[in-house]
Amino acid sequence: MEWERSFRRKARKGEAGLAAEMDVDKFSTLPEHVQHHILSFIPSIEEVANTSLVSKSWLGTWRSFLITDFKPWLILPDADVSDFMETGLGEYGKSFVKFVDGALMRSREGMPRFGFFVNAELAPHLDRWLGMALDCHVKELSINIMSDLPYSIPARVLSAHFIKTLTLTGGVEIDGISAVSLPSLRLLHLVCTLIDNQMFQRLLGGCPLLEDLSLCSCGLLSEIKVPNLHYLERVTVAGMGPEIKVVSIEAPGLESFKLDRGYQYVRVRDIGLAVHVSPNVRCLELLGLDQTDEQFCQFLSKLPLLESLILHRCMLLKRIEISNPLLKKISIENCDNLVDIRMDTPKLLSFYYETADTLPSIWTENSPYSCATGFKFLLWRDPSASWFQKFQEFVGRCSTAFRCLESTVLLLERDDEMEDEMTKKVVLSAPGIQHLKLMLVASQSSYPLILDGLFSACRPTTFL
Repeated sequence: MEWERSFRRKARKGEAGLAAEMDVDKFSTLPEHVQHHILSFIPSIEEVANTSLVSKSWLGTWRSFLITDFKPWLILPDADVSDFMETGLGEYGKSFVKFVDGALMRSREGMPRFGFFVNAELAPHLDRWLGMALDCHVKELSINIMSDLPYSIPARVLSAHFIKTLTLTGGVEIDGISAVSLPSLRLLHLVCTLIDNQMFQRLLGGCPLLEDLSLCSCGLLSEIKVPNLHYLERVTVAGMGPEIKVVSIEAPGLESFKLDRGYQYVRVRDIGLAVHVSPNVRCLELLGLDQTDEQFCQFLSKLPLLESLILHRCMLLKRIEISNPLLKKISIENCDNLVDIRMDTPKLLSFYYETADTLPSIWTENSPYSCATGFKFLLWRDPSASWFQKFQEFVGRCSTAFRCLESTVLLLERDDEMEDEMTKKVVLSAPGIQHLKLMLVASQSSYPLILDGLFSACRPTTFL
């Protein structure tokens, strides 16, 4: 019938129309400035570049998108990227300068982010590029200098009222700037930056709304004194040498503090280092800091609101007492001289202990804990029968201190001839330990002793 054929034709057209509507790229229908605004939220320019592979329309959007993270390897062939650190841009240098100039000239409606990775070859152009970025009222500024010669940051950068985040990495020098005014700055990260104590104080004095401060390997600083910044929430101090004598953070809103002495300073005895932070800190992480038991106990007693504590490579600690009614997480890693850990932490939810081979006594006033518990031992030699006997005693003590619904052992074994590591799971019949990882660098001849000692200590019911 005619009406039936007409109905089917309309139905087919409807299905085709629906399919076409479903295939429409909604992003491509948006105005170009809206597309650019959406792409600006992607943190990595490499990820933005990958969007050009979606379609021709997306390729056009990428070509018109303002580059905000300028790295030389954006224009280098893959074969030359690995040689860039040693040989520089070479013949691509002029092309990169032209590439950056063109991108900055297209920024008519402002610039949300501006990031640079430059070497000595490109440093002479940086003043001009920074000036163009500041003219565009850049909000997030990041500069990474790879050069033996220091680059003096222009004074105009430290008086830009619109900058919200500032990251300076490498041979950036901050000196001789009489006035600093960064009223909108929320994040300040300095890595290997050349700045002395006086200039550092002047810099912080111009950042009244600062929320996040990170200092890493700033070798000219001998003291880190942060004034009373009411909005400061997070502070990280890392890689500082033995010349640092004082770390004092006066910030009533401080919630997180991390101090990392760095691997190169592990054996430097810095008992004279004075550390003072706001009593409102909730998350504390200490790496490579050498304090005596008495100093550490006194330090913790001044942090009544602490909820998370991480200790790593604190080699002078032997016997510690951790007493806090609010503490929920404890992680102790590679504090290899610890022989006694005593805890009075009724709200503990997570406990983790990692070491090379020491097996400390763990005592608690609140046992048994029903919390996530993890242990990890790294043995760089064949374990002896006596070690497994001590290990069995350690497992027994932990079973009385911690009560968990799941008991698991992760055994990671490797010999000299194996390239890949193998992971095996052992389910324990004894309650108490939720996760235990043994990393054994041992010869195949010692495997029977390892398995026998593991089985006798943990009494596994299943071996996978």
